[in-house]
Amino acid sequence: MPIFESRTELHGSVDQVFDFLIRPANLQAIAPPDMQFVFVTPPDIIELGSRLKVKAQVYGMVQELTYEIVEMQTPSNFREKMVEGPLKLWLHDYIVEPHPSADRVTLINRIEFEPPGGVLGFLVTADSILDALDDGFEHRRELLQKQFKNPRD
Repeated sequence: MPIFESRTELHGSVDQVFDFLIRPANLQAIAPPDMQFVFVTPPDIIELGSRLKVKAQVYGMVQELTYEIVEMQTPSNFREKMVEGPLKLWLHDYIVEPHPSADRVTLINRIEFEPPGGVLGFLVTADSILDALDDGFEHRRELLQKQFKNPRD
C-alpha cells in the first residue's frame, strides 16, 4: 500500500500546533485553493469519533467525502479515516513531535492509501495521488510556516 509522508518544522509548542490542527476552520484555510475544500457543518474542535464531511474538487469533479477521527492522543496526534469516498483506503495521521530545538516542533502528515478500483483506478493511480499530495502539502507547508513563524523574524 502506498504511503505519503510530509514533515514540516514549525516554531511553537506541541500544544499550539495541535490546537491549530484540531480546528476544522484552520484545516480548511490551509487547503490548496484549487481543491475548493469546504467542511459541511463541522464541529468547532475535532475529537475522537468526530465525523467530518467535506466537499472538495478532486480530479475535476466536486465530491463529498466523509472522514472519521478514529484515534486521538491529545496533544500529540490523531488519525482520520475516510469512511465515504472514492478510495479503497485513506488513513491520515497528524503527528506533532517536539523538535530538539526547544521552540520548534515537527509536524508529520502520514497518509496510507489505496487507489480506487474499476475504471476510475486507471485514471486515479497511486502515482497520481502521490503527485497531488506532494503539491497540496507544499502549499500547506508554506501557510503553516507563515502561521507559526519565528517570533524574532
